[in-house]
Amino acid sequence: MIRRSIAAKIGLSIVALVVLDLSALFLSVRQLMTRVLQARGATGITFARAEEWLAWAAIGAVFVALGLTVFLSRRLARPLVNMIGVTQDIGRGRYAVRVPVKGEDEVARLGAAINALASHLQRLDATRKDFLTDVAHELRTPLTYMRGYSQVLYDGMAKSPAEARQYLQIIHQETERLERLVQDLFVLAQADAGMLVARPEEVDLAALVGRVVERFRPSALEKGVRLAMEGGQGALVEVDSARMEQAVVNLLDNALRHTPAGGSVTASAMIRGERAEVVIQDSGSGIPEGDLPFIWERMYRADKSRSREGGGAGLGLAIVKNIVELHGGSVFAENREGGGTSIHVSVPVVAVVRGAGEVAT
Repeated sequence: MIRRSIAAKIGLSIVALVVLDLSALFLSVRQLMTRVLQARGATGITFARAEEWLAWAAIGAVFVALGLTVFLSRRLARPLVNMIGVTQDIGRGRYAVRVPVKGEDEVARLGAAINALASHLQRLDATRKDFLTDVAHELRTPLTYMRGYSQVLYDGMAKSPAEARQYLQIIHQETERLERLVQDLFVLAQADAGMLVARPEEVDLAALVGRVVERFRPSALEKGVRLAMEGGQGALVEVDSARMEQAVVNLLDNALRHTPAGGSVTASAMIRGERAEVVIQDSGSGIPEGDLPFIWERMYRADKSRSREGGGAGLGLAIVKNIVELHGGSVFAENREGGGTSIHVSVPVVAVVRGAGEVAT
């Protein structure tokens, strides 16, 4: 039905154009033949015969034009009909369909744009399904631990007070893990709904990073990783202190998770032009180049076999990206020469802290 409608509209347009051109041509040729015949002294019979020939020629031209119209209309309508079919399939959730693209004209560019949209939607759909699967797993695992150990305690199966305390500690840890996961999901839900808000205040970014580094120092020492704050160039930035601190916490936690014992993690804050930059570097195994563009997606893991104990829920970097962009900043990751990863966070500078109590605007 759609194909016929498109072909009919294209055909009518071509027929109308052809008929208009033939009418103009008929009148012009008729006038020319009249003058030629008059100049040669032709009779009325000759005039009538010439007009009859001309009329038959015009009728034949119309039929030829109709045949050509049918051919051209079907050929022109075919890619548009294919596009309509593909967009209808996309609307039904069949994101693997593609429009055949030939040439470089406007129709081909439209087909390429539809294909790009289909690819994007296909990836979003796959990400959504993986996300739901991962969330279900991340929720089920701590609940399983909590239910199992609480059942042991409820049934009085602990052999000693020390063993009961150990079970309670596991339940407490899993409760905290579950609370962090729910909080992270809540932050991402706010970001998706456009409800993630910031309460900006002037903050010394280097001091903020330094506080977070000190918070992680005990866990770094326990793991045998050298954690240091380097290049603490003071800069006042207008950010939500709590949210920006959460972003730095997520970055340092991620770096420590992927740095083996004997390695190092460094944090630095510096000024580059009119922007302040925080850089978190680690000496871990790095990130495969093909995975770098996708590490900011929720639940994405470069190492698909990574355990939850060693890798977390995969939400930390997605939250970092949302928080940084909320403050008008940008974030990107790159692999370091010799191994490891560097993550760069950049936000606008309000003023430069030159010394104790001295601020230059």
